Amino acid sequence: MDPFDDIRPYTDAEIPEAMRHIAEWDLFPQMIRFIYPNINIEEARQKILAIQSINQFQATVMNDAIRRIIGETTEGFTFHGLHHLRRGQPYLFVSNHRDITLDAFLLQHILIEHRGDTSHIVFGQNLLSMPIIEVLFRSNKLIRMERGGTPRAFYNSLQHLSNYLNMLVTERRQSVWIAQRNGRAKDGVDTTAPAMLKMLTLGGKGDPMQTLRDLHLVPVSISYEWDPCDAMKATELLQSRNGAYQKAPDEDLKSVVTGIIGHKGHVHLEIGRPLTPRELVPAEGEELTLHVARVLDRRIRDGYRLMPTNYAAYDILNGRTRRGRYTQHTVDTLAARAEALPHPDAQRILLEMYAAPLKKL
Repeated sequence: MDPFDDIRPYTDAEIPEAMRHIAEWDLFPQMIRFIYPNINIEEARQKILAIQSINQFQATVMNDAIRRIIGETTEGFTFHGLHHLRRGQPYLFVSNHRDITLDAFLLQHILIEHRGDTSHIVFGQNLLSMPIIEVLFRSNKLIRMERGGTPRAFYNSLQHLSNYLNMLVTERRQSVWIAQRNGRAKDGVDTTAPAMLKMLTLGGKGDPMQTLRDLHLVPVSISYEWDPCDAMKATELLQSRNGAYQKAPDEDLKSVVTGIIGHKGHVHLEIGRPLTPRELVPAEGEELTLHVARVLDRRIRDGYRLMPTNYAAYDILNGRTRRGRYTQHTVDTLAARAEALPHPDAQRILLEMYAAPLKKL
């Protein structure tokens, strides 16, 4: 028995059975019509059933799906920084988190197109509410992060996860993607949770600083011109501030689907330079994980690609106009999205969400 059976992705030996579940899924025809609009459903089913490995599944079906999402829902996807990565060197990618699934899968698209491999992905267990979703995610190198439970049980699950992540990077020499904090940055403010870094140090074989050094941390910044979930996020933030928010049972799945099919405008992903050993050294008296969180925050913000929507939202809120940074159409569209929300506070929250990255500069 693998001690990490409860959180690991599928092995290649388990992929044929996973493909059978996907091929028999009642929504399989809809999925295939989106990815392969010109392929016969039965032909596509046989294509899925012939897949024998995770790499084969990712290089064909999943990569084709991401290409389709980019082509249908964006006005262009760009990336930069791949030259920072050395071939054969595993990394732990620490990313800002705006979309539940696409943040990680867009990086996978870049890696498989230009390096021939992908990273593992750490996702919260809340996304695995449906068996077929678990099948799809575990076929894509998903690592399950448990949430909740008693304090002791939660600590033990974090120790278990950390042991697995450190083993993957340092022993199996496989890369991993993880969000900089638990949950998406719904307010547009990208900050790294020191607790996430603390978790990473639990499973190392050396002192905490050496453990982080051995993981080869790489900051990743993803920027969306338009957030398909902006209204949902603004409504949630308003209700949370009033102490009345309660997540609906299907809310995460709705956010996943909305993020995938919604219009995103231009999207940019920046792969930063790996953190250097010197960057991991805190000042005297400074706590290690707080220091590294600040370093990652700065590096992720430096890599963020400011969009016309960021400038326009900031200027709407501050009563100014910046020529050349955006068009009147951008201003009108932002205003219409905000005004579609019934509460004035929610309207302001939506604009603040887009303006937040600019406030940091």
